Amino acid sequence: MGDDQNLDPATQVRYASVCKKYGVTSSTTWADIKHQVESTRNQNTRRSDIIALRSIIGNQGAMKIPDAIRKVYDLPSIDEIKDKAEGPYLPLIFAMAFAGLRAGEVCALLADDVKKVGDVCFIDVKQSRQNTGRYKQPKSGQGRVVIPEWLYDLLKDYNYPEILPNSLFKWMKRRGFAPHQLRHFYATYLVRTTKNPELARRQLRHSNLSTTLQIYVEIETQDELDLISQIPNPWEA
Repeated sequence: MGDDQNLDPATQVRYASVCKKYGVTSSTTWADIKHQVESTRNQNTRRSDIIALRSIIGNQGAMKIPDAIRKVYDLPSIDEIKDKAEGPYLPLIFAMAFAGLRAGEVCALLADDVKKVGDVCFIDVKQSRQNTGRYKQPKSGQGRVVIPEWLYDLLKDYNYPEILPNSLFKWMKRRGFAPHQLRHFYATYLVRTTKNPELARRQLRHSNLSTTLQIYVEIETQDELDLISQIPNPWEA
């Protein structure tokens, strides 16, 4: 890999970790580490490592990037979110659960990002904060997320704390839930209530509808029961 001075600090740390894991040096080739990489059992970890190694070693003779295995979340109820969110970070938790923002995005929020024009309230998602404290472009890009007025009122007057995503994650983990779990909750809630997946895609700022439906929208047992209950019994028709 060439000069890494312009790399994001978090990426530098990630690359250093992968190099240490596989014993990569300036003379390492894909053939040298192929067996070791293949022995990484978790497919998502192996996928992430190969992507990093392609940047470090290069693409000549590179291993194929495996498909990601979708992570399934148990979705909380609205009451559970409200109960667990009690405390100083409640507005940030609600911004994740009811606006679909990621942890890095809520940690980068400022009062000026929460706006109201006429009857429309929204958040301008401009940046995302990393665990290093550095800011970067949001993963799903910049964009406007429409929010209910009650959430606007909650966020507009909030005294935004200096907090890093990892600290917020640990605070949430102690209470039994996770940031991305709330983004999945939001996607699923939108699709169920609006019956319009395109609205969910726009709110989540995904470039493809398939990302919204295949990765973020969860199917629960009750969904299956509701579906089956609508299939008519031909002997009772």
